[in-house]
Amino acid sequence: MKYILSTFLTLMIITAFAQDCTKESLRKKPGTWKEGPQGSIHDVTAADLIKEKAVMATIHKMITTNYTPTGCQVGYSSGYGKYSVAGQNWVADPYNYTMYILRYLCDGSSTDKSKYYVDHSTSTNVSITANVVFSLNNLYAATIAPDEVRSYLKLKQKPEKKEGVWYMGEEVVGDYGTPGEIKEYRWLITYNDTLPFYYVSRKEYLLIQKKRLEKSIQEVPSEKEYTNKYLNNVNEYLKRPETELSLPAICMWNEEERFEKFVDEGTRGSFFAVKPNLDYYHKKLPKSSPQFFTVVYKIAKGDAVFADNYEAIKKAVDFTKLKNMLGK
Repeated sequence: MKYILSTFLTLMIITAFAQDCTKESLRKKPGTWKEGPQGSIHDVTAADLIKEKAVMATIHKMITTNYTPTGCQVGYSSGYGKYSVAGQNWVADPYNYTMYILRYLCDGSSTDKSKYYVDHSTSTNVSITANVVFSLNNLYAATIAPDEVRSYLKLKQKPEKKEGVWYMGEEVVGDYGTPGEIKEYRWLITYNDTLPFYYVSRKEYLLIQKKRLEKSIQEVPSEKEYTNKYLNNVNEYLKRPETELSLPAICMWNEEERFEKFVDEGTRGSFFAVKPNLDYYHKKLPKSSPQFFTVVYKIAKGDAVFADNYEAIKKAVDFTKLKNMLGK
């Protein structure tokens, strides 16, 4: 009898322990999909919105067919529309689809040791966006707004061709230097080998700075002597040979307001000045047509669930399929 009771108690303990919530058991737990709140819809025609939603539905199907979440709930949502300003010329609408990786977490506050819940927020997500590069100061399929002070956009590094598309690079965007630092990996899918932006030449950049500095002298005459130092520097640069002035403008972030010199590609703290290239687009297409896609993977390091799902989603995102959707 004692042996039977002892065996029974042992089995009870083992069973209870097996049911306890652990990070490892949750990591293997089948995940779920959950549609999130609808994103904004603004300045989109009814006909274009129908087409744009169909594009996003195709992307969602591509991913759900080839990827099954584990250890998390994947919330997903989409947004459509733009905020135009007077004088801005738009060729295509921006719209996006985003997946949020919400981990299953053990509920340490519950007396039920098997209880878990879905995380409330996450810094790990994947976005697929049509006709806008958010990481490039919002490069739209449009001219830069006339009231934009800078009149150009800042590109941190030149894209390089990988896997038949453009790799826009990676960047730490949060918790720098910690085990859980957050990184973005960015891809750009375009027609053939073309890009929806062009590199501003040194001459064009200098003329932009010249105009800005001259305006500054008019608005703040008390600083004329100080501002003139930089204006004179710009004018001296403009006397250089055309072969030199035609090179791409690579500039320092901290010298943007007060230009001193151009630097070499890869210099720490530098950027390429770029502008939207409207010649890239097929202008007879409706604004709903995707003319390029960006794919951005944003992941917090140091977590197995994030890593598992990041790798699985990468396999499900088919760059060739996305490329074949362009211009349709």
